[in-house]
Amino acid sequence: MKSTFHDLSGKLNKTAHTIVTLLLFSFCNGITAQVAPPFINNHLVIKIAENKYDFRKIDLSGNKIGFDDIDALNIEYHIKTVEAVGQHRLTRTFLLKFESNIDVKAAAKRYLAVGVLDYAEPNYIAVGGGEKVEIFPNDTRFNKQWGFYNDGTMGAIGTVTADADVDMELAWDIQTGDPEMIIAISDSGLRLTHPDIASRVWTNSAETVNGVDDDGNGLIDDTNGWDWVNNDNLPVDDYGHGTNIAGIIGAIANNNSLFTGVNWNSKLMNLKVLDFDNTATYASMASSIYYAADNGAKIFSMSLGGGDVQIMEDAVAYANTHNMLIAACMMNFNNNTPYYPAAYSTSYSNVIAVGSTNPNDWRTAPFFWSTTSGSNYGSHLNVVAPGNYIFSLSHASDTSSTVYWGGTSQATPLVAAIASLILAENPLLTPAQVRTIIESTAQDQVGNPIEDLVGYDQYMGHGRANAFAALQSPLVTNVFNTESGQEFTLINPEQKGQLQVFSKGRHTGKYECMIHAIDGKLLHTEMITIKAGVNTMNFFYPNGHYIVALKSDSYSKIFKVVKN
Repeated sequence: MKSTFHDLSGKLNKTAHTIVTLLLFSFCNGITAQVAPPFINNHLVIKIAENKYDFRKIDLSGNKIGFDDIDALNIEYHIKTVEAVGQHRLTRTFLLKFESNIDVKAAAKRYLAVGVLDYAEPNYIAVGGGEKVEIFPNDTRFNKQWGFYNDGTMGAIGTVTADADVDMELAWDIQTGDPEMIIAISDSGLRLTHPDIASRVWTNSAETVNGVDDDGNGLIDDTNGWDWVNNDNLPVDDYGHGTNIAGIIGAIANNNSLFTGVNWNSKLMNLKVLDFDNTATYASMASSIYYAADNGAKIFSMSLGGGDVQIMEDAVAYANTHNMLIAACMMNFNNNTPYYPAAYSTSYSNVIAVGSTNPNDWRTAPFFWSTTSGSNYGSHLNVVAPGNYIFSLSHASDTSSTVYWGGTSQATPLVAAIASLILAENPLLTPAQVRTIIESTAQDQVGNPIEDLVGYDQYMGHGRANAFAALQSPLVTNVFNTESGQEFTLINPEQKGQLQVFSKGRHTGKYECMIHAIDGKLLHTEMITIKAGVNTMNFFYPNGHYIVALKSDSYSKIFKVVKN
């Protein structure tokens, strides 16, 4: 939770990958002919007719199907292996693999002519509707955000291990955040006018600046949150801690400036409880929890800790009844002393306790600012996340990119923001379910082997959080089987020269549309109108991979498009 001002400019290697950002649609009149799906040139799939099948004739180890003419063809085409597709007693289906490429379609006709097969066909290749893609924002200091993307080349921050990160560049291909979601940050406030985050600040629509308590909550003109330290409506940061944390969650992405946040769309509710001396009262902390819950926040980031006090437990219980997830820090004393609200994780399923890791994936011990410090541990720990040498926005300057912090304070907003993406992907999940998803997809045994044991342990919890794995979890879509929260859905990958995008209608209107090749080259940009329902757009580009996106003042969405 301490800071230092240290210039690492020029010492951090930029990523070798192309930095890609706003990537959108292009609309043209041309329509290309549908291309037949590719197939593997030394594979053939066959299915034996039901009235001909006899499992006793099958000899997979001997590459025999049990029909003389079929087995003779196998020998002629130089069979390598015969493999069952599924349980062959149920499927009667086999994959024939040959030593070298053959004329597959001609061979299929010869196998089918034997008269014992339902079909013989090539082993076609499918392209996933949702592929991995590395989405790199164009923010100029993204190369310093090792916790998001770590290629192992960053210098001057201790031992660095490639991929000791949360895979944000992959996660952003799935979800970038819901603009209607509110993420509350209870901390030291925010540099409210900072150009890299000002537009993300939450506005209380029930309140106007008129000297009157319009919404009846006892706070006058609380249009952008509240400051319980100074008891006013300007939660301005005079310490720096809160601005750093807010930047981790929601610094504006793809504006060619400074840093990017995990969440690119949601609003940030700033609640000031931490003063210049780095202290906060429990009454202020509890008040901030009640305020956030009452005003619709679904995610609450609290990088503070203290003792087990009833007022805090009551507030946490209140948040639980309002389906608000609280991410709380473990603290930095390198011991197993429980600090609250993090330690409420053992009794309240809406609390996720977060520890810190270094750029080498080990539990942080020590942090850069003290040889006796370290990420706290214990049985109440849920997960860990990058938390040392964390660059983000400065409370003292609109342009500084040299300030970094270290602590479980910095790991906590990262996990809170990951939780916000999960909830954006599936808004009907409960806080307990979101916590389960983060735990079950965390990467185990990446840390110090003495501490990071198989399964749960007190030092790394369930493991180091991984945003990409969390968003892919079957718990998000299959187990809970709820509707995706995305505003836009790519209904079909490119088909017959067209793209189809479904809009839920919450953010219709004018959008900036651009399309980039996968190497980052801008191919086209224009303004288009998105309406509720299906939007069909022509797509005239040659076969290949593209990154497309839609962006307005209120919402942005990135897609990966594969054209075959």
